[in-house]
Amino acid sequence: MLEKSFMRLGKFSQRNKKKILVIWIVLFILMLPAATLLFTDTSYNVSSSIVTKNSPAYEANKLLRDQFGGSTDPEILIVANNTNLNNSQNVKNLINFQDNVSNYLKSTNIGYTNTTSIFTVENSTLYSFSKEIKGLEKGIYGLNELVLILNLSGKSPAEIETNSTFSSGFNKIFPEVGVSNLSFIDNAISEFNHTKSISKTSLYLAVDYSYNSSINITKGNPYLKINYDYYRPYLYELNNTTSLMPLVTSTINNNSYNHYPVLPSSYSSSSLLSPSNNTAILIFHYNGNLTVAEQNHITSIENKYEKIIPGSSYYLAGTTVSNDQLASQIQSGMIIALLIGIVISIIIVGLYFRSIVAAFVPFLIFLLSAVVSGGINGLIYKYIFDKKISFITPTLLLILILGIASDYSVYILSRYRSERRKGNKNAIPESAKWAGQAVFTSGATVALSYVVLWVSNIPIFSDAGFTNAISAVITIIAANTFLIALMAQLKDRIFYPAKIKEGSKLPFEHSMEKVANFTIKNKKKILVIFVVVTFASLALYAETPTNMDVFTLLPPSSGIQSLVVVNNSFHYDLFDPAYIILNFTSPLVIHKNNTYYYNTTEYNQILSIEHNLSSSGYVSDIYGIGSPFGQTVNLTSKGALNVSPAYSKDYASATNSYIGNNSHYAEIVIYLSNIAWSPQSTSFLKSIESKYSSGSDYKGYAGGLTEYLNNAYSFTSSSFSKMVPILGVAIFIILLIQLGSAFTPLRLILMVMAAVIMSLAITYIIFFYILHLPLIIFLPLFVFITLLAVGLDYDIFMVTKVRENVLNGMTNDDGIKNSIIESGGVIMTLGSLLFATFGALYFSGIPIMQEIGVGLSLGVLVDTFVSWMFFVPSVMLFLDKYNWWPSKMRQTEK
Repeated sequence: MLEKSFMRLGKFSQRNKKKILVIWIVLFILMLPAATLLFTDTSYNVSSSIVTKNSPAYEANKLLRDQFGGSTDPEILIVANNTNLNNSQNVKNLINFQDNVSNYLKSTNIGYTNTTSIFTVENSTLYSFSKEIKGLEKGIYGLNELVLILNLSGKSPAEIETNSTFSSGFNKIFPEVGVSNLSFIDNAISEFNHTKSISKTSLYLAVDYSYNSSINITKGNPYLKINYDYYRPYLYELNNTTSLMPLVTSTINNNSYNHYPVLPSSYSSSSLLSPSNNTAILIFHYNGNLTVAEQNHITSIENKYEKIIPGSSYYLAGTTVSNDQLASQIQSGMIIALLIGIVISIIIVGLYFRSIVAAFVPFLIFLLSAVVSGGINGLIYKYIFDKKISFITPTLLLILILGIASDYSVYILSRYRSERRKGNKNAIPESAKWAGQAVFTSGATVALSYVVLWVSNIPIFSDAGFTNAISAVITIIAANTFLIALMAQLKDRIFYPAKIKEGSKLPFEHSMEKVANFTIKNKKKILVIFVVVTFASLALYAETPTNMDVFTLLPPSSGIQSLVVVNNSFHYDLFDPAYIILNFTSPLVIHKNNTYYYNTTEYNQILSIEHNLSSSGYVSDIYGIGSPFGQTVNLTSKGALNVSPAYSKDYASATNSYIGNNSHYAEIVIYLSNIAWSPQSTSFLKSIESKYSSGSDYKGYAGGLTEYLNNAYSFTSSSFSKMVPILGVAIFIILLIQLGSAFTPLRLILMVMAAVIMSLAITYIIFFYILHLPLIIFLPLFVFITLLAVGLDYDIFMVTKVRENVLNGMTNDDGIKNSIIESGGVIMTLGSLLFATFGALYFSGIPIMQEIGVGLSLGVLVDTFVSWMFFVPSVMLFLDKYNWWPSKMRQTEK
């Protein structure tokens, strides 16, 4: 229906060829700087990319920020694995490693602040406790000396008891020691009678009383514990030292971790050291910018210590590190995939046209489209949308442009060559009329498909929808203007050194004639095979599970590996806990007379939820109002915390940290036994919704990475089921208008969907059943969206040619046969081009790209060499005149 318009466009481009070429070159130069924005303003934070706006997890995250605080300074994490800290030499080496990294960071400009590790926590714990115990030990020692001096001067125990100096000193120590004054005096005299030495007696009793008092002092202490087997010897050293810090440092540096006299509690150490003491986490805090060069230097320090501690391994991690590593891998994979795709494209096109010049024409169209569309997208995202694009977008964008630019260029060039072989003097307008129109129809469906993807706001992939739609439009314009102008400028030289001979046969013409005859002869059998294969593929597709396991499909890096190592060593996911935010109708706590009183009803509801969650085998630890240190804390009858008075402030502070700025909000933190993106964790989070979602006086929201993945999967799955019908209807309308037929658009869409299902079935077999890799939900979605548009290309090219033949006087059967013969060579070339382009994604080394690349390339392969050659013609032959219903085809006036 648009034939005349495209013929006029072809004539216009032919007349104004030089102006059009200059305009495109100027546009290319102007857009080149802006095109770089697409790569500099890219987000490589996968966790944030999967957040679905307005989902329950999104709301939970918003409440978490509002009620419980925002982000902290960035951190460098180093996971030291197979560094057994029960070995004193390993302890010394790991401390040296920590100091080396800290000293290096101090020498940089990243704004290093401090380090957190099991050693810094141990240092703080041992020093503060030693300071307290040394004061007690000194007091006991002095009091023993006083007792013995008084006794040696003739004072009886009763007289010593009434001595004011003794009474004053004893009353200070008494609460800690926990013995009566007369008992204390009798013990001192009895021990002296044995040792005959005031200093030995005083030292022995000071250590003994301090040891016993430590049991009372630490009872209920949530932050530390006494290592009793090694504590008493340390007390002797403590008594004899005059400088506390050197003793603490020496004790930590020269002993194995399990020989330390005082240890952090499991609450204090469980996030820094594995239960077996074999894996340690070192955290380096900073407030500036960490460069890749600085990360590489830290890695060189790691490599050095892997040799010093045999069998050890180190994993550099942290948000900045992980993002930079992913950026490097994605960019490297993109370059490899593009180079392979470009080289293969040039080779295929060169061989098809037997021309050095024509070989580079699609690449030229690709460069123009990539830079111009990249510049437009970059400017829109930076200055209008004011956001960064998803990490997967640039690669998919460039690969798509390469694919469709090659296809559209080759199709138009092939039509031009065909017209020239017929001796047509108006070959360029004629090529624009038919091939340009087909390219427009194809490109319009591509753009529409990706607009639907963008509007659906699918996590990670929605950006690719917008950018790809823009790029498809630019590529259509480039093919119908720049390429036409270039052909007009070069004429037959565009096929140099090949020469066009009038009446010569088309490439693969003889083979395509055999294919056409075979299809016509066996159309019923082919239809039966088509139906059987389609339904078998559909059954496999429906039975194979998909998920949101994005992280397993990311390239291996120390950032990702560190998460797995920690989960295996610590037996829970330390870095990505789930959490639940509860919003109550009543406040949870009030503060009066220096005491916090908690609302008993709400407190017990929270405690019940915590108990229900912790009873699952999928949960390692629960922290919240009822379990501020991981253990249940009950209330007194008045609503105060039922804990040791000595640590009531510590418990109140920890408890209140799980109450929001608005005291109606409470947080429960869930440390999962399995890594956050594992099927076990995602299934568990789905199963517990009824345990927290709502009550008579509260509403609950779950958040965290696992819930992000669950929400993203639900949203994507739901959107997918809506997108395909909507897109199908939209494409149907476009093709209905373009082709003037109702049956043909419907048949085109169903045939392409069948080809997609077949290709996905093969992809599922390869990745899920053979390689045992997870199938991400984005795979079928993106393959459907892309191939429903791109896969229609060849069918549209065939239908356009058949329609042209029928309009020129051929019967339907002859038109189909002629279309296969004349278009077969170019369609096989186009299919090979697109197969190679999408297949190049497999060489990116990025599993998520590999799955998508294989799915797309197999779809193209099936559509080109199976569906287009056999299935589509057999269906068209079977429908006969109904292909064009309700239109009545009229021959074009000659």
